[in-house]
Amino acid sequence: MSDYGRFTFEPLLNLVNGRPVGMEVRRCQARDQIEVVARQSVWGTRQLAEFDSGIAIASVLYGTEYDATVPLHVDVLADTVVAARRRVAQVRTSLRNRDPAGFTPPILLEINPALSAAPPDALAEGVAELRADGFGIGFDAVSRGFGLDLIAELEPDLVKIDPALVARMPHAPRARAVVSALLDVCRVVGVRVSATGVSTPEQLAAVRDHGIPWAQGPLLAEPRRRPSTSGILLPVELMPRSRAPQPPPGGPETAPLEQQRPRQSVADLAQAAVALPESVTAEKVRQALADHPQTGSVVLLDPNGQPTGFLDRNRFMLAISGPFGRALYANRPAIALAEEPRTIPATTDVRSALKFCLSGDRSRSYDDLVLLDASRVCSGIVRVTDLLQEATGNPSAA
Repeated sequence: MSDYGRFTFEPLLNLVNGRPVGMEVRRCQARDQIEVVARQSVWGTRQLAEFDSGIAIASVLYGTEYDATVPLHVDVLADTVVAARRRVAQVRTSLRNRDPAGFTPPILLEINPALSAAPPDALAEGVAELRADGFGIGFDAVSRGFGLDLIAELEPDLVKIDPALVARMPHAPRARAVVSALLDVCRVVGVRVSATGVSTPEQLAAVRDHGIPWAQGPLLAEPRRRPSTSGILLPVELMPRSRAPQPPPGGPETAPLEQQRPRQSVADLAQAAVALPESVTAEKVRQALADHPQTGSVVLLDPNGQPTGFLDRNRFMLAISGPFGRALYANRPAIALAEEPRTIPATTDVRSALKFCLSGDRSRSYDDLVLLDASRVCSGIVRVTDLLQEATGNPSAA
């Protein structure tokens, strides 16, 4: 991976619709990897934490033109959260200071197991402070450093299964037992689980059999030089196959875990929105649609990330392709052609979302739904076709 440069960006994919749902910044060079530095130095915990937080800041400043609704995953040690969390908080402000007129993507801190010591009480205090600063919280490599009780207590937004455990899942019953116990706790608490380092079809099948909705790894998508999600899509041969409408003859208890555990919210079907500032011109929207040929819409956002306008691809292209359309609209604000976004909370269940689609203006029944988080900030979109395919038991063809 060192051929890419100092940092790379690895996509995290939704295994249901094959779309990116996150982008992790990976440290490519040994000089930036905290485990290597710790082995080769005599630094104490405080010095390592300061170094780790500095590399975290450098990693987010390495990328440009971040997608506004795709969370950026940044690795930090548990030691760093305890000993240098005030400097970690500068990760977001550094990006804002560099690009004051641009969007700052949502940032999720992937907390890795401690190298020295991170007392649970001190870690909980650090996590609470970083959450108050607007960061999402994830636990990385949980099988190597975080107990199930800590997951239940701190309720991270995401838990990641490390590559070593994923590699053992297809053939090791004990590995599957560990993953099942983790999933049981996360399901009760309401924490999403992701697999990392997926490198073979057998590993992907095992991940899907356990009902894990998100994954990343060389089999799914290679790391990229830039954080753009343009063109990222799970290969067709890796998309899920149709689920049978009836359980297998052995009964529900013998069915694959993916069939036993229906998804609860539209967030499981979400994909990144192509989002632009509300002041953007129609020509910029046209270019964005050309750069993202698979998207069906553009969402316009205010400076706080809240949606203010929605542009359906077909209706927008029809408007600017008509007689004198481009001459009339190219340099005008795109908001003049925008419609009210159809928004729903990201926690909405699939059935309620489908009912919402059928309400109101029937001409917009198939418009993408814009998902909102608890702060009414755009967190992505969900396609109506994906909702229908989920409701009927057939996976998306993306």
